[in-house]
Amino acid sequence: MQNAPAWENDWSIRLRIWVERNGEALLGPGRLELLEAIDRCQSISGAARQVGISYRHAWLLVQGINRAAGKPLVTSAVGGQRGGGARLTELGKHAVASFCQLQQEMHTAAAQILPRVLDLGQRTAAVHVAAAISLEQVLGQLLADHVLRQPAVRVRAIYGASNELADHTLAGAPCDLFISADAAQVERLRRAGLCQANAPRVLARNGLAIVAPADATIALRHPKDLLRADVGRVALADPESPLGSYTRDYLTQLGLGEGLRDRLVTADSSGGVLATLESGGAEVGLVYTSDAARSNRIRVLSQPRSEAVVAEYWAVVPENAASAGPARRLLDFLQSPAARRRFRSFGFHPVKSTSRTA
Repeated sequence: MQNAPAWENDWSIRLRIWVERNGEALLGPGRLELLEAIDRCQSISGAARQVGISYRHAWLLVQGINRAAGKPLVTSAVGGQRGGGARLTELGKHAVASFCQLQQEMHTAAAQILPRVLDLGQRTAAVHVAAAISLEQVLGQLLADHVLRQPAVRVRAIYGASNELADHTLAGAPCDLFISADAAQVERLRRAGLCQANAPRVLARNGLAIVAPADATIALRHPKDLLRADVGRVALADPESPLGSYTRDYLTQLGLGEGLRDRLVTADSSGGVLATLESGGAEVGLVYTSDAARSNRIRVLSQPRSEAVVAEYWAVVPENAASAGPARRLLDFLQSPAARRRFRSFGFHPVKSTSRTA
């Protein structure tokens, strides 16, 4: 790497995609973020707060989007302390989904093309990332984004349960960046002397959602309604996984653990819970809010707000990392404004922080 051209370390590439209609800007990254927030919050003012702009700015952007589209992508009702409700129309939902897919495929294609165009060959650094499986979708997109900023760095990601990833790392598997959904697993690395000097950082948070298949008629007004006989089987993640641990703690806090014991169905992960619901193996399940937000196979029945059920994603560069420098730059990128927007679009709650003690 010492004889590599200067641009390998100093230059980065930006890929900006937008959609026009009759020469007028319709959708771009900022407008997409606002529409996604409106879809989540069902409110323009709530969406404005989430993306960090004023209500007036958000309102004007919505008007501009609707005007450029020729048909409403957002319908709203003005009034009230929160500025009234708002929702995406069917055309708006289609536009958001299409633009997300377009943006993702363009970034992925660029990430694959760059190493060949720049003729990096074997001179590129390799960063091995071990990450919680619930991050697979968002981190996959973030790594594609990162390639445009650091084209000379190859990233190889392995996803799995946080405890299993910690086992592999402690056994000597290559790991330059460890991202866990369980602070206890980072503590295991610390006790083993793998992250004494490098403070772990919190990248994002997640929560729990009680869900059912999209075509189910069941309704829940409160999580305690899970005890109703007509609810049927309840799918949870394996108790050894962070999600399974958070879920059982939450049910125990509500006094529901014993009453549900005979109706519980265990799956290996949040995705496994969704698959169980889809196959008819259970009528209701508890998953991460990020999975609930991006799945059209289920509908949310209830979303607990208790801080006790929030999962935090901890990231640390082990002290024996072979590519510590590139890994630290990747970690810095994962806390950048662009990365926070990406986390938010996938249903996570990004965290503005530098470092924390696990």
